[in-house]
Parts: sequence; structure tokens; C-alpha cells
Amino acid sequence: MKVPLLPRWMRWTLVAVVSGVILYFSVIQSPGTPSGAGPFWDKKLHFAAYGGLTVVYAYATARYRRRPIYRAVGVILAVVLFGVLVELLQGIVPVRQFSILDLLANAIGALLASVWFLLESHLDYRAITAAEPSPD
Repeated sequence: MKVPLLPRWMRWTLVAVVSGVILYFSVIQSPGTPSGAGPFWDKKLHFAAYGGLTVVYAYATARYRRRPIYRAVGVILAVVLFGVLVELLQGIVPVRQFSILDLLANAIGALLASVWFLLESHLDYRAITAAEPSPD
């Protein structure tokens, strides 16, 4: 399956944006749980956010495919360490608190999203180049 590969600077900008959004919503005062959200709502958000960050980070490193296991471990470690740093930061923000369960949800999200690396063996990345003139 062919997948477009954005330029490197765009891929890393995407990682920075997703990381920034996670950081922003991790340190501001939470608006509370929406009605009908069910149990573990916040853990599901952590799971989804860090799973998404893992996939975006994996996409950003798509050109480094010579040693896939090292790349996968590096991406997962980077995302989990980011989660640890965010949780430590929450520990010093007055309206937030450090949570081991949040760390666990972050790590599980990153680990499960690492399935991307298995799927990636079936992908054919195609660099996006300048648009070719359309036939008249």
C-alpha cells in the first residue's frame, strides 16, 4: 500500500504540534468529565493521546527503517519518557496532580500503538514532491 511521506520538517512539526497539544491539556485545569463519559474517561484520553503520539512519531521516523526494532524501541521510549515528564510537571502545577495510573495509561497507549511498526512492513512510503503539471 502506498502512503504519502511528507517532508521531514513537516513530519517533525506534526510531532511537535501533537506533543504541544498533549502538554497544553495536561497542565491546564481540567474542565471536568463530560456527563455520560463513563468510568476511566481520563485514562481513555491518556491512552488515545499517547497512542496517537506514538503513531505520529513513528511516521516522523519513517525514513529510518534499516533497524526497525531499534527504531520501534526508540520511539516507544521517547513517547513514554515524554509522558513521565508531563506527569512530573503535573505534580508541580497547583490544579493538577501526578498519577501513576496516568503513566500506565500513557505507556499502554504507546505500546499498543506500536502495532504500527508491524503494519509498516506492508507500506510503501512515497515522498511528496513538487506538483507535476497537469495534462491539458
